[in-house]
Amino acid sequence: MKKQSQNSIAFPGDLIAEIEEFEGGKNTFVSDGSVRASAMGDKEYDLKRRIVRIDQKKPLVMPKIGDEVIGYIVMLFGPMISVKLLYLNGKLFSAGFSAIASTRINFRERNRERGERGERRAKVAFRVGDIIRGRVTSLLNSSIHITIAEKEYGVLYTLCYLCGGDTVRVNNAVKCIECGNYEERKVTNDYGSDTFKAIFRSAKSYQGP
Repeated sequence: MKKQSQNSIAFPGDLIAEIEEFEGGKNTFVSDGSVRASAMGDKEYDLKRRIVRIDQKKPLVMPKIGDEVIGYIVMLFGPMISVKLLYLNGKLFSAGFSAIASTRINFRERNRERGERGERRAKVAFRVGDIIRGRVTSLLNSSIHITIAEKEYGVLYTLCYLCGGDTVRVNNAVKCIECGNYEERKVTNDYGSDTFKAIFRSAKSYQGP
């Protein structure tokens, strides 16, 4: 007979029993008379045999530097946005992680009169709910940092914040086809609902290992 404790999740190194009470089973080790977890998972206690073991959970898939992610903005704070991740390298991603990105985007442009290249910082709006595509650049302090500065990254799709209507790309902005509302965005080079729907269909059809 097995009995699972109320606080069932254990992490590597967690104390799960004293050696006088239970022997260590699978995914455990003994240190100074204490049985501790050697893997993350559910604690299971065999009361008849007096053995405790860890039923190891499937390891979480963590994004790596260079990976491409898609998610939606859940928070705006100063010059930063927090993005809830939905897709990782074109596959559905349900680990529940969020990433952060800077909204300070410099746009390179050419001065036609002088023939010189320069940079400008545009007044770009971001709103909660915008679908964002970005690339992982850092995992510093266990936080996922992404960039949206490159042309294929930024706002992939959004609905009009005034009426909820469909939007289309107009240069470096989005325009609502219902009410005509116009806002500057840092949009991707393939912005639009068709692109997002295609990604969704492709991710759903993917049969992972």
